[in-house]
Amino acid sequence: MAVLAGYPDETYEAMALIRENALVSFDSLFTPGKKLWTASGHAAFRKLFVDRPDERKGVPFMEKFRGQLSGGSADDFQLAAELLYAQMFFSTKISAETKLRHVNDVLSWHPELHDVKIPDWARAGAEQGLAGDMAFQIQRPNQLAWLNEFLSRWVDMPATERAALLAHPWAFAESVRKVSGPLGAYQPMREAWLYMVFPNEFENISSRNDKRRIQDAFGELLTAGPSEEIDRDLLEISEVLTKEHGEGFHFYRSPVVEIWRTPKAKAKAPVPQAPAKAKKAEEATLGSALFLEPPTTFREWLELLRDRKQIIFQGPPGTGKTYLARKLAEAIVEGNGRVDVVQFHPSYSYEDFIEGYRPTATGTFSLRAGPLKSLAAKAEANPNEKFVLIIDEINRGNLAKVFGELYYLLEYREDANLRLQYSETPFSLPENLYLIGTMNTADRSIALLDMAIRRRFAFIGLFVDEEPIKGILHRYLTEKAPDMTYLADMIDHVNAEMGDPHTAVGPSHYMLKEVQSLNDRKAERIWRHSVLPALADRFYDAPSELSRFSYSKIKDAVSQDDGEEPEDLQEPDE
Repeated sequence: MAVLAGYPDETYEAMALIRENALVSFDSLFTPGKKLWTASGHAAFRKLFVDRPDERKGVPFMEKFRGQLSGGSADDFQLAAELLYAQMFFSTKISAETKLRHVNDVLSWHPELHDVKIPDWARAGAEQGLAGDMAFQIQRPNQLAWLNEFLSRWVDMPATERAALLAHPWAFAESVRKVSGPLGAYQPMREAWLYMVFPNEFENISSRNDKRRIQDAFGELLTAGPSEEIDRDLLEISEVLTKEHGEGFHFYRSPVVEIWRTPKAKAKAPVPQAPAKAKKAEEATLGSALFLEPPTTFREWLELLRDRKQIIFQGPPGTGKTYLARKLAEAIVEGNGRVDVVQFHPSYSYEDFIEGYRPTATGTFSLRAGPLKSLAAKAEANPNEKFVLIIDEINRGNLAKVFGELYYLLEYREDANLRLQYSETPFSLPENLYLIGTMNTADRSIALLDMAIRRRFAFIGLFVDEEPIKGILHRYLTEKAPDMTYLADMIDHVNAEMGDPHTAVGPSHYMLKEVQSLNDRKAERIWRHSVLPALADRFYDAPSELSRFSYSKIKDAVSQDDGEEPEDLQEPDE
């Protein structure tokens, strides 16, 4: 697999140093030249931690860990801190801030380690995890126990045998899989360890079950068919998919993830459907593709638009109002029509929208049709086609001034035929011309939207705590980037804290067109430069309060760090 797209070099540099110190030099990660990862060091950790488990319920892991290490030497505490760093390294669900805080906490527990600092390479390496597996939080004791068991056996091997295994990844994997953890539930750590040591040969997949599903889904790409050597098979599959999707593609990103996570359906003969029924089924499918819940919502919107002719999507920023307006417009014209877009603003006028005089190159003025009148003329000339005008940010214009006679025409299309301000010819709105507006409910200008407009348009609310938008980001990430679903939990947490659906943070911040490049580092950058600015207006008078919503703090707030392990998270150890 090698380096994943969008992942920093520092991540892989840190992995190389962990491999070198843990498996070759046996030096300390944090204080080079000091031998820590030795047989005696691992034996001491086993005696302190593995052989005296703390099975109290509801007690945080770090509190238990401190008690278990009590009585140990400075070297014992430092090795424990470094092992904990290696154990947490793979996880994207533990923030870098928390990873480093936990390590520093362990170092602070012994008075002789107060001068030991986490080196810059280790800090940089912790910034980007490799997989969103919750096991690295809630199976921490089990994984540390497995690391201890593997490393104890490793240092006892003859140097020539260790060197031979490090030169042959598949032989190394065989030796890794022979080691069981004394506390069970170690498989995610074992799979992660393979990638951390050999990132060019193994995948950043901590779930053995997921590896099997990928092998099954892409089995036809294997020259000799699926084999018992699943990691070799995945490497061959990866090489084929790289040619199609480019270097650094991700098995947990669209468009690859949908293929292996979706169960294969048994082939069935197509059942003929009446045209009307087939059309409704197609429209419901569009709703599923847009991650609306229920999917039939999109079909209902289409029916509403066909009936009313003019609708407005309203909701807070980032709920996809403009995007959904475009999708609805494309569906209504059915590829046989035209969609135009205008955006209102405070200086937008009747002359801009409907018609007005404009200067010419000869120094005179001529009457020019605005977007509404122009599209109406095309619709009238092509009665068998459908035309849609999307008015983005409709509430930001002075509607009484911009719409003029349109107020009357919107209500009485069937028999209205009026003379406009500047024209000498009658004007009406064709039946095949549809209007879709979008309105930001966080904008104070919605108070200026008078009842005349509210009566003439049908309104569709898009709010994060109501269907069909509620849960949309979680559905999207589950399908497109399943290891990043914690981002949906983070957005939900912020909105619950804010408690105002009209100024909520919308899901579109993370519903990216290029989801292949989404990782924890990019997610944090989006949070810092997009999500936090969206919240800033709420804390105009108390900017320090915004710090409560930093990426790392919200990520930690929604994590299940130190929680009890749900039974359905455990995979059978081999």
